[in-house]
Amino acid sequence: MPVIDRNFYLDSNFYNDSNALSSGMYCFLCALCAATIVQLDASTPQPPPLHSGKATDDVLAEECLRERRAFDYIEPTSTLSVMTSFFLFAYYGNHEKHGKAWHYLQESITFAENLDMDSEQSYAKLDPVEAQWRRRLYWLLFITERAYAVQRRKHTRLHASVHLPAVFESEDPQLLNGFVNLANLFSAVDDSFVSAWRGSRRQSLCNEAWLADTQKQLDAAALALDNISETQHLDISVTREWLHVLAWQMGVSNGLIWGRGEGGMRLDYPIELAKKVVEITSGANALALNSHGIGMEQKLSDIAGCLADVLKCTAGDTSDTFLEGKQYLNVLLQTLSRMRGKESRYLKPLMSKVEGLMGYELSNQTLPLPTEATASLRGLPNDYLMPSPRYSLADSVGMLRTLSMSGNLGMPGLAMLQDWQQRRPSGRIYDEYETKGLGSWNGATQLG
Repeated sequence: MPVIDRNFYLDSNFYNDSNALSSGMYCFLCALCAATIVQLDASTPQPPPLHSGKATDDVLAEECLRERRAFDYIEPTSTLSVMTSFFLFAYYGNHEKHGKAWHYLQESITFAENLDMDSEQSYAKLDPVEAQWRRRLYWLLFITERAYAVQRRKHTRLHASVHLPAVFESEDPQLLNGFVNLANLFSAVDDSFVSAWRGSRRQSLCNEAWLADTQKQLDAAALALDNISETQHLDISVTREWLHVLAWQMGVSNGLIWGRGEGGMRLDYPIELAKKVVEITSGANALALNSHGIGMEQKLSDIAGCLADVLKCTAGDTSDTFLEGKQYLNVLLQTLSRMRGKESRYLKPLMSKVEGLMGYELSNQTLPLPTEATASLRGLPNDYLMPSPRYSLADSVGMLRTLSMSGNLGMPGLAMLQDWQQRRPSGRIYDEYETKGLGSWNGATQLG
């Protein structure tokens, strides 16, 4: 994360006199450590506990908040204020306390706005080195707000209103190159994307041209991935495919997915995206993959959840594409079973979603090995295939759209209620093509 001067904060001389630390610096260090510890792989040696009955990250976050209550941390505002709130966001986000996480992210953005970091003119008044650090911090907030707003369906406040930080004049050009690529990727997630994603899926918020253009922008946004670290390559590559999945889901909501259409409007497009993600993650260094914390788990879960819905709604299709899709889903589930040295919290909801689809049930403790699942496309056992009849393309697209309109497409563990009335809130009954065959799907996905 290129917003912290490692040489400064890793210098042991800086900590020789703890009494010399300002309250703002002390709060920042507590928040930084809390956010770092909560993202550690479970197999990583932990620091000695600070409290016998409490996790160290919790102790540090509480200490940060305790110290904040002892002084006026709002004024005067500094970049330490911005970063302290940002790392509190990261801490709460990893614990999935999303209300608090969003609060501290918004607090961090407010501090940045108080420093005029959203205005390009303000940087001309700063020392050139300080200006570069602030540009990085602003773009970190921009990236984070866009990603989190999409995940949680929130409004965004920040815009691509300032120049990107310099790459080749920096102390670590490789790190900055990856960071700028990620910023470019999220610049493609413009206001229209966010509005369409968080808006009512019962209204036409995008059209075919918009969807095609959005998919092209995502592909073109981050192309220079040769000279970046593996950690950054994983982040950018998986995030791009995740955004493609979200754009495809918006296409479903607006009736733009037409079976065997072109590019990002094909019914089987999530299978292609899942294949790319499997190729990206399968050979990845575990430390590089796990370093992204809960955010990577959420993206993989979203992709797997959408893929599972496509496979359920195309039940009985034994073409190579859909059989391969089951293999990719299996590999994604396997990856989530060992994220950060433990089973991801998203695995069991996903297993509930795929129950009856993959040939193993939620009660199983061990998933089939990926090598077993991908060894032979033609040699799949009979129970790997759903014994239900093959749906027509219109049936499959209709069921996916019904899921989308009810808010359940790609959301792990959310089954449709048994007494659900097939009506839009407006009172209009769903079209026949949207509900034909839904009964079979609904019966297959009820939560016990």
